[in-house]
Amino acid sequence: MTQRINENNAVQDDEEIDLLQLWQTLVKNKQLILLSSFGAAVLAVGISLLMPNIYRAEVLLASVSTEGEKGGGLASALGGLGGLASMAGISIGDSGSTEENLAVLKSRNFLWAFVQEKKLMPILFEDDWDAQKNTWIETDPKKQPGQMDVYRLFNQGGLMSVDKDKKTELVTLSIDSKDAQFSAELANMLVESVNHYLSQQAIARSESNLKYLNEELMRTPVEEMRKTLFDLIANEQKSAMLANTQKAFAFKVLDSAVEPDKKIKPKRSLIVILAAFVAGFMAILFVFIRDGVAKRLEEEGKS
Repeated sequence: MTQRINENNAVQDDEEIDLLQLWQTLVKNKQLILLSSFGAAVLAVGISLLMPNIYRAEVLLASVSTEGEKGGGLASALGGLGGLASMAGISIGDSGSTEENLAVLKSRNFLWAFVQEKKLMPILFEDDWDAQKNTWIETDPKKQPGQMDVYRLFNQGGLMSVDKDKKTELVTLSIDSKDAQFSAELANMLVESVNHYLSQQAIARSESNLKYLNEELMRTPVEEMRKTLFDLIANEQKSAMLANTQKAFAFKVLDSAVEPDKKIKPKRSLIVILAAFVAGFMAILFVFIRDGVAKRLEEEGKS
């Protein structure tokens, strides 16, 4: 029993000695640790100051429903005619689901058409553009920014983000850029352009449908079928008219983007604190390992 107590006391003494040695090691190397943290903090300040400020502009959108905004739901109003139209390959008064419209917003075709129409290539790829000569720095057309570069910049490069709230189904379109005013302008232009783009697609579909229906009307002698075709034509014309006149074809703006007055990144204070903490931790780890190795070599030398 006495032997066990003595062993426990010996272990406790060893732990106290180890903790004391660790503390002595920290005190002995405090200058190195503090200088490491301070140096890392100064370096982090310099690097963070070189990082450009990024501003985020957001526009809040509501998806325009077919029933609520497109004349009371043309397909449902037609009843059985909607099924007949579907069998003929005709879509009636459909602005598309929210997911489909968001997919168009993020698509290569729309983004490329949008950037070309607004002449945004020199702004989006300013590092590749010679402003004095008003041309690309790279003379080889294959190496100049193209459609895939635009797609990656918007969807993968952090320029654009689109979030849909699962509860409210409201959509938030965000633009992050170094220019606060440009962020707001680009966000608002994107909404306006995607509405126009989708409405033009709907108009093109309506024109194609009307051409088909009129041809069928000319070929059909059955009076009941002709009446059905007249109804389809009337509703298709109504759909085309709404697409022509309604600016908020797919998305209704609830809160337009305004020029942000505060940056969202970089968070310089956080960068500096993390840099100082990591450097201090690494310095502590270094002195412990160094002193441990030195102590072991010393013990091996004595033996």
